[in-house]
Amino acid sequence: MGQRARRFLANYTILVAGDLGSKFLVFWATARMAHVLGTDLFGNLAFAGAFTAYFSLLVSQGLGTYGTQEVARQPGRVREYVNSILALRLCASFVAGIILVVTVWLLGRSTVITTLTLLYGLMFFSSAFSLNWVFQALEQMKLVAAGAVVTQLAFSICILLFLNRPEQITWIPIFQFGGELAAMLLLICFYFRQFGGIRLKFDFRIWSRLWKESLPIGLSAALAMVLYNFDIVLLGFMKSPAEVGQYSAAYKFINFFSAFIMLYYSNLFPSISRCRNNPFLLRRISDRSLKYTLVLAIPLGVGGIFLARPLMAWIFGPEFSEGAEALRMLFWIIPVTASRVVYRATLLSHGLQRDYLWIALIAATINTGFNLLLIPHFSFFGAAIASVIGEIVVLSRVYQRVARQVVRLPLSPHVWRPAAACLPMIAVLLWFDGGSLFYRIAGGFLIYMITAWVMGAVDLKEISREIRMPEPASHPEKGQE
Repeated sequence: MGQRARRFLANYTILVAGDLGSKFLVFWATARMAHVLGTDLFGNLAFAGAFTAYFSLLVSQGLGTYGTQEVARQPGRVREYVNSILALRLCASFVAGIILVVTVWLLGRSTVITTLTLLYGLMFFSSAFSLNWVFQALEQMKLVAAGAVVTQLAFSICILLFLNRPEQITWIPIFQFGGELAAMLLLICFYFRQFGGIRLKFDFRIWSRLWKESLPIGLSAALAMVLYNFDIVLLGFMKSPAEVGQYSAAYKFINFFSAFIMLYYSNLFPSISRCRNNPFLLRRISDRSLKYTLVLAIPLGVGGIFLARPLMAWIFGPEFSEGAEALRMLFWIIPVTASRVVYRATLLSHGLQRDYLWIALIAATINTGFNLLLIPHFSFFGAAIASVIGEIVVLSRVYQRVARQVVRLPLSPHVWRPAAACLPMIAVLLWFDGGSLFYRIAGGFLIYMITAWVMGAVDLKEISREIRMPEPASHPEKGQE
């Protein structure tokens, strides 16, 4: 465990260190967009991006996750997978682009939304040639972080330097495409240095095999996207652009924290994939992952209830303060997602893509039903409720499936201590209500961490012992599944 823990910690530290500054810069750029555009145009931008994202699924198709899984197990076949997957994605990007143009023409939305949607379609081609999944599989996290930083820095700098008037809204997807294109070219250069050139392989027999294996992952990603942003699409069709803008701004906080959770997942997935035949080691890695992600995620969900309104007003401006109603509810997505990623990684790494697909289908159906029921009456607050319900459904179902088919990974023992440690934090936030937002956040977090340490939720000796512990035997423990 020691070597794996040190490598995992080093990789995640590299990812976070490389991504932290750029994530804050992106968040700053997003706040800049909100101030420049206002709620209506910000809502149009959010709707166009969410709508176009569904067509991008035709490009991704779950091939990145499947490629990561296979290359992590068989590094010697990296060129074979790259040549076939990139060729397949390139063809899919042209198909997605044609379908997007026809769909936008048939819908007949406003000129602004139509233009933004078509410009967001440029990302189909940059994502088709993305190689971050290759370096993720090889655990070369410095390069994964470099690609993410280049994308975010290029986009953010362009927004902060050149976005000054609402009429410049159509520049935003162009800036984003430029950032993704720069990162794509960077990773291709590193790939050339390590593996040589890329020779696209247009072989329908290979594509058929790739489709067969990756399609459940791609469909589950589509259903996950329903959980993630179908509410924004429905709001765009059913409510005003201003309401979409309020909800989208609130969701930016969730996106910010979820990005670090997904970084964690990106690093965790290869490690868990190599434990497929070792349930003892899998249980140890997953158990520690659950414990320490929840230590950080639970106070975010609790603290968000008390800080939502001042955060919205401070970051996006007083015009967006109404979105705090949704943000208070949405903050609960963070601890739920932090728990879910461990179980999702376990299912996918053990070849149970179809199981996760059914789980995602059930959750997406429930989420869509609640959105259709609640949005007409409660607008973006109803959308927030539906999002949380959908995430909880996924967590409960994936927990049961992992326990049934892979290994039992208890969740409740890792919840109650962080939850109890939040009580003194709540007292601090209430006591200083109306005071400086910075001091409320810093004071509440400090009190929470001290309490969590006293209660044993954070065990520094355990962390040190796990890092220094020698590797366990590679054979699986009988009777552990």
